[in-house]
Amino acid sequence: MTADLRTEAFDIVITGAGIGALTLANYLAPLGFRILILDRRPGFDPVHRGELVQPLGLSILEELSLLDDLKKLPHTLYKSFDFLDDEGRLLMRSSYEAVPGPHPYALAIEPHLMDQLLAKNLSQHSHIVIRHESDFKNFSVDSSGVTATYERGGQSRMVLARILIGDDGRHSRVREIAKIPGTAAPYRDSYLGGSLLLPEDPSSCPPAIADTTGRYFLGPRSIFFFFSVSERRRFFLLLLPNRDREKFFAGGTGPLLRRLDRQIPGFAEIATQGGLDDPDRFMELSVWKVDLERWSDDGVVLMGDAAHAMNPHVAQGRNQAMEDARVLAPILSKALLSGPLVRRESLLLYEKERIPVTRALHRLADEMTRVWNSGNPFVVRAREAAFRGIGRMPSLERKIVTTIGGLRILPLSHWDKFRALLAGLIPG
Repeated sequence: MTADLRTEAFDIVITGAGIGALTLANYLAPLGFRILILDRRPGFDPVHRGELVQPLGLSILEELSLLDDLKKLPHTLYKSFDFLDDEGRLLMRSSYEAVPGPHPYALAIEPHLMDQLLAKNLSQHSHIVIRHESDFKNFSVDSSGVTATYERGGQSRMVLARILIGDDGRHSRVREIAKIPGTAAPYRDSYLGGSLLLPEDPSSCPPAIADTTGRYFLGPRSIFFFFSVSERRRFFLLLLPNRDREKFFAGGTGPLLRRLDRQIPGFAEIATQGGLDDPDRFMELSVWKVDLERWSDDGVVLMGDAAHAMNPHVAQGRNQAMEDARVLAPILSKALLSGPLVRRESLLLYEKERIPVTRALHRLADEMTRVWNSGNPFVVRAREAAFRGIGRMPSLERKIVTTIGGLRILPLSHWDKFRALLAGLIPG
């Protein structure tokens, strides 16, 4: 590689300041490696979205000595979630306390707050640089390292590194340029999301809205997930069948808000006050599945959604990106000592440990999508019976919570599903 006066040198360049990148940089910060993180956004600005940090993610934050600081930020702790039918009848309460461990709960938070916390912790390390408004363009690899180019402030810039890490999302440009084989495709359905800011005076808020219980309402071709991310902020997700926004809002927002108000009394009033009587105010959240044959090449490695974007049914996107970082950090720290270019051979252990886990979650998400998103009356009835059955069988509930918590992947066997269905069909 030929450097010029405008060229900088780092040990690691990361495209995308996602949770994986920030977590990885926090793990590596004490080791002194020079890290440059490039991000297209102007900053970690509020997006008024909700994220669940599962026990897996909480254990990682504790390792980084950041969990106590996170809990000082606006958030809501969840020891359980309720699953209900579309009439509001309880099917199952899924409790994290069913699985012993240091963190028998999930933490709901607006993601920018968590990102800001991890970035602030990095700011004390002069050898780690986060550069916003930086648009990654291309890279090349030779025996002396990686040359990456990006644009910032209207100028083209170049950086030399020993490895380039792509944490640049499901449409990863790093993955595209590196020609990493695999599939990246959207699911048939997507979601609409929205955020409600509650009145400052809690007494003026409808009780069902003030209630912080996390509630999943599952009906024929309908999903409504409503939960709290702070004392005053609520977040919700709605299934958007066939990604057909025009059909979904064919009657305007009135019928939708009335339906949601039957499930969460007071929802329509608060939503209208927040401008959600306008269909354009509902954010569309497309859902993709990224499943790759490998995650690395000489000088390049992927993490987060760039490597394994997954359906939110498994509630693991953010947490698995953090686990990528935890696994990759010691492997990378050793590989960086071996020469000017990190070779793929040094990264095979990362792939060996992480790919089977994410593929298991993909399989689980695909199965959940077929069942949860169904409008078939027989599937809906069986789904509701299975939920009731799981709620009556502690051993199955432990499997579910262990998997969703990210602690271990324990999908239900065919026998488990049959037992749950049978138990749920028995009255009582």
